[in-house]
Amino acid sequence: MLNFERVKIQSELPEKRVGSFEVEPLKEYTQQEAYAEAGRCIGCNICTQSCPASLDIGGYIRSTALGDPAETVRIVFENLPFPAIIGRVCTHMCEDICVLYDTGGPIAIRHLKRYAADQFDDYSKILDTPRRSFINKKVAVVGGGPAGLTAAYYLAIQGVKVTLFESLPVLGGFMRVGIPRYRLPDSVIDKEINFILSLGVEVRLNTRIGDDIKFANIMNEYDAVFIGVGNHKPRMTGTPGSEAKGIYHATEFLRRANLGEKIQVGKNVVVIGGGFTANDASRVSIRLGAKNVCIMYRRREIDRPGYPSLNAEEELEESVEENVKYIWEVTPFEYVSENGKVTGVKYWENEMVSDGHGRAKPVPQKDKVKFIEADTVIEATGQETDFSFMEDEYLKKLRLTPAGHIITNPQGMTSIPGLFSGGDSTNTARDLISAVRDADTAVIGILEYLNVMDQIADDRWLPYLDRWKKYSPNIIQR
Repeated sequence: MLNFERVKIQSELPEKRVGSFEVEPLKEYTQQEAYAEAGRCIGCNICTQSCPASLDIGGYIRSTALGDPAETVRIVFENLPFPAIIGRVCTHMCEDICVLYDTGGPIAIRHLKRYAADQFDDYSKILDTPRRSFINKKVAVVGGGPAGLTAAYYLAIQGVKVTLFESLPVLGGFMRVGIPRYRLPDSVIDKEINFILSLGVEVRLNTRIGDDIKFANIMNEYDAVFIGVGNHKPRMTGTPGSEAKGIYHATEFLRRANLGEKIQVGKNVVVIGGGFTANDASRVSIRLGAKNVCIMYRRREIDRPGYPSLNAEEELEESVEENVKYIWEVTPFEYVSENGKVTGVKYWENEMVSDGHGRAKPVPQKDKVKFIEADTVIEATGQETDFSFMEDEYLKKLRLTPAGHIITNPQGMTSIPGLFSGGDSTNTARDLISAVRDADTAVIGILEYLNVMDQIADDRWLPYLDRWKKYSPNIIQR
């Protein structure tokens, strides 16, 4: 008899989690739990419709239910070379439209992907990835994040010579320096990146385009270029008092913490912002020794970024369990300091006012000033793309949206012929799975631009751009 109740995902105790960056908040399904949860799926595959990368979710849930995690991984790799990473940090919008959402709970799609991927230390043992000799085409990938690595993977499979340029000393981009290690362990990132590199991708770390090598030289030396540079330029608020020590942007704060720096945050930490990055910064602060951590957001709880979604609910629940406090509907207007070091934040309470058009706006009530102590202030207030690596001749030709995102055509190419783009600098979703989708699109676009589609040895190893199918009850034997 079909059981409609979702198999509960076990959590580590909050007191154990906050004492270490090594403890993942959610435990992994056991084999029995994974089989039981996957067995709840009714096979409609409507979840695929909300997956930016168009994964055959129904197919890999079915293979998991039948006890074949290797086939699950193979199906995921049709579109995505990060099953263990995405299995931990995906926004899992697929679960939000699961037809079982109100009948026992949605299928735990993300966690089933994690379970299958974690059964294998080396994907080469289960993936018969072709080892093609290089064709006479060279592509440069600028940025070693999820978009750049995905593009490198699928292009290298087809025999394209790929050189990947990364300004940081490590690969992974936001996966490595923006997501805390308790959510995404280094060992998981290393496993999946090393598999991609095993295909012969050349990597140049600590290489800043514009300083160490000119962007114009890359455009001239390669047959095509893909940029996946992300949004790593902090967008500070400019609040009076911002020059004091102890004030960080969340991007900088998380990068330094992820690269191993023991930041002295003190006892009291205030985080400005209400999104996922704010939650990450607050929970990292606790693991660095803070005793009182508070998130301040200008709108209501129901207005926070990502709400309503399972992802937003899970993030809030885990933060509250770890004793993060929230102050909703407030506007910080001054950072107070003493001897050049921040000591607190002055703020107003807001009134949410609706004009009947769009969502309510926060209006500060300035008749009463409030104060909260702070040894550290972290602004999780957004970031943008830094285009300083490009010479003016290219910047003038590069079309951007009013918000500063790179405009691409349906093949992922920018307004500059031969220059393709994807990831946070290009799309507004700003999540890993959407970055992968951008790269999948650009891979096909690059191969068509290079006029080598007729040289494709096996189109099984081209990413599927669009998929709408019910999964087959028969597992494909490969």
